[in-house]
Amino acid sequence: MFENVAEHLDEAVKLAERCPEKYQIPCFQALIRVLAQSDSPSAQNGNGQNGHGDAHRLVGNGDTSASTSNGSYTNSGASGQQPSERGPIFLNQHQIPEPSISRVYHLDGNSYRIIVKDLKEKTNSKKQVKLALLLGVGGLLAGGDPVFSKERLIEVCKEYGAYDAPNFASHMKKQRDMFISQGNDWSLTVPAQQRAAEAIKELAS
Repeated sequence: MFENVAEHLDEAVKLAERCPEKYQIPCFQALIRVLAQSDSPSAQNGNGQNGHGDAHRLVGNGDTSASTSNGSYTNSGASGQQPSERGPIFLNQHQIPEPSISRVYHLDGNSYRIIVKDLKEKTNSKKQVKLALLLGVGGLLAGGDPVFSKERLIEVCKEYGAYDAPNFASHMKKQRDMFISQGNDWSLTVPAQQRAAEAIKELAS
């Protein structure tokens, strides 16, 4: 039991002598206790158990990480829709019939164009917001993502006589609950998609 103590006794004495004189005895006693504990069977068993415990925890963390990764992968696979599916899902979710879409958009494969004549809005700011909503849904129907570029919005605002250059950016910033800025693009939030669906129904009526 005290083999470790006997083996390192000389070293313990030398280490204790390095301490200030009044601390040499307590220092020596502390070193002996450490050596005796490390040599005891219970300490060895404890270390062994801790070793297994650590190994078990590592396996547990690995399993958790794997299940989280698998869960994320499975969830994204289950909820992530193909671009061609998201448009019909949007129309079905908001109960928008195909004829209503054809009154507002001209869809041609992966491209689209807003063709409605009257936006049914009086101010430029409201026209800009409605056009932004329509562009977002157009992107969703044609490409699978409710995203549109700043340039595209400026272009369509000019077509409808609604481009207000000094206030263009502020109009979008005031609608942070509906438009998320992504570099030079904007994307529609879920509330914005709801608003856009209502706008399409209104314009198609």
